[in-house]
Amino acid sequence: MLAEILLELRNLKTKFKTYDGEVKAADGIDLTVHKKEILGIVGESGCGKSATALSIMRLIPSPPGEVHADKMELNGVELQSLTEKQLSKVRGSEVSMIFQEPSSALNPAFTIGEQLIEVLILHQKLDRGAAHRQAIKALNLVQIPAATQRLADYPHQLSGGMRQRVMLAMACACMPSLLIADEPTTALDVTVQAQILELLCQLQSELNIAIMLITHDLSLVAEIAQRVAVMYAGVVVENASVRNLFAKPRHPYTQGLLASLPLLNAERERLNVIPGGVPNMLNLPKGCRFHPRCPHCRQICRQQEPPLFSQNGSEVRCWLFAREMNK
Repeated sequence: MLAEILLELRNLKTKFKTYDGEVKAADGIDLTVHKKEILGIVGESGCGKSATALSIMRLIPSPPGEVHADKMELNGVELQSLTEKQLSKVRGSEVSMIFQEPSSALNPAFTIGEQLIEVLILHQKLDRGAAHRQAIKALNLVQIPAATQRLADYPHQLSGGMRQRVMLAMACACMPSLLIADEPTTALDVTVQAQILELLCQLQSELNIAIMLITHDLSLVAEIAQRVAVMYAGVVVENASVRNLFAKPRHPYTQGLLASLPLLNAERERLNVIPGGVPNMLNLPKGCRFHPRCPHCRQICRQQEPPLFSQNGSEVRCWLFAREMNK
């Protein structure tokens, strides 16, 4: 039985107008997030992962940004049709986001308690006393010790890991249906990374929420996600279950990412690398966007951009995959 769809994106396009031209940060993104699942979004920096997340939250500034989608539904509600006032109710209560760097997301001039209580008053319509009690519960939920005392702390008084836990508490305090985690373990040491990942899994289980995990670390996705979408140069190039993607990656870009992972007891002396870099988004190559770096490039790859081909629950944007399907 298929899980019920929570978020559905169809042909999402996010572009920015600059003095040098138009940048298509997301160029026709199709994504589906089911209830209570963890979806990993992976790819190199500059592939459009964060732009996609900010588009869902309607946080792309206009100008210079412009967002349009054929469909952007959360729990059956079309987000593009909502007014700013309606959106403010959806953010936090229906969908929340934690950002790459908690230091930039938390206001240094206010205590942790003041910021958390404000979120609860705004979205839950609680009085200050009830919001204070709920704030303590939220900090306890993310396993912050001495939660009552921590409410009086300012962000600079907490470690990076603790600030990220505070961000998780703020994001989950109103029990959203979807949590978007944008590089939640960036700049944290390995031990703290493991703690945050374990906490994400625990919150997903206890609160029955769906998580969109944005990362460049494939090992994180392999550990906690059920499905994964691989992005490259503003488009999804592969979308599959974690098991299928790691067992048999179809797109050459996905194959290159997995081949570049360091392995214990590996005989090779040097890490494999994908030659070149992500193309300039102001001057995308004709045809397949990955073809200048692809070891399997053919003439059709240089001339025509492939669509997403589907087979057995997997989607791949590659002419080579299309040839395999037709054999």
